[in-house]
Amino acid sequence: MTEAASAAPGWRPRLILASASPRRMALLQQIGLEPDALLPADIETPRPREAPRALAQRLAEEKAAAAHALAERDPATKGGFIVAADTVVALGRRILPKCETA
Repeated sequence: MTEAASAAPGWRPRLILASASPRRMALLQQIGLEPDALLPADIETPRPREAPRALAQRLAEEKAAAAHALAERDPATKGGFIVAADTVVALGRRILPKCETA
């Protein structure tokens, strides 16, 4: 990002949501943000004996890295701020699969 671009009146860095979650998008929109959504490939497979908290953290980090790689290829999103998160539902240490229906 050049200094000239960041000094332009009204210039704001892009916000990039590394998620396909409509709920996360809606939450950001509720506070007045309009992020670009960059959807990394499906990377949500737990590793053997991976704890739920460790899985959520790893997935968020992998989504952030994948979104960063995608964003850097596009001048419109290059240099933007990336928001990545993941939700894991668990019962104790047992990770429950995503629901297929409501």
